[in-house]
Amino acid sequence: MDKVEHAKEMIEEAIKTYPQIAVACSFGKDSMVVVDLARQVDPDIPVFSVMTLYKPEETFIYLRKMNERMNLGVTVYMVADSVPEILRDPAIDVRLLPADEFNQKAGQVLAETGQPIYEQDPDECCRLLKVEPTKVAVKDLNAWICGLRNTEGRTRTDYQEVEEKGGLMKFNPILTFTEADVWRYMATRGIEPHPWYSLGYRSLGCAPCSRPGGELERDGRWQGTSKCGGECGIHTQVLKDPIPMRTRGGGSGG
Repeated sequence: MDKVEHAKEMIEEAIKTYPQIAVACSFGKDSMVVVDLARQVDPDIPVFSVMTLYKPEETFIYLRKMNERMNLGVTVYMVADSVPEILRDPAIDVRLLPADEFNQKAGQVLAETGQPIYEQDPDECCRLLKVEPTKVAVKDLNAWICGLRNTEGRTRTDYQEVEEKGGLMKFNPILTFTEADVWRYMATRGIEPHPWYSLGYRSLGCAPCSRPGGELERDGRWQGTSKCGGECGIHTQVLKDPIPMRTRGGGSGG
């Protein structure tokens, strides 16, 4: 309960300090906890999600179900030529982003190597499908709230509760929650989890790049690639340029 109250206090302070703020939600277990906490503090706080066409159908179904159940009014950003049928719902604001660059790059990689881009060049795949869309999602924000935790994997031990990258503040209110804390919270609040957790998955991403099990939660991500257990880039790259300082003394006088 101390962790829960601390998280809610952090969210409340973040909302007061940064009015242009939203919650990022992948619809994994950690995201659902953060969304629920944030909505207790401010029932109207915006929620956005970055989806890809490689996400399992179960994720789209779960997104639609929880969006309705929790009245999230989620905005989905997706690089795609068309909206997946399951997301064609008036309650979901799907914003399609141009897919030309991804289609060209994916086709080039496949022609040169015979492998899909998520196997041959997972960093570029994540950049095009996750990082760049997140930049669009946060471009009008001055802060965002995430479900990042420092016990998830080897790459997340050094994150801080409050971080600043470029012109964007990031708040990680459940950073110190353990996996057990997350499941306890969801059970207490009656939040239905994504169905893949019942299949042994501990961390959910795109279907080709997620596997069940692992010593650490993120060990099942990008197995067999250079990114195994690592990051897609959303939490490591600068998503928004720093706000330029105003030049003193007015204009150029020219």
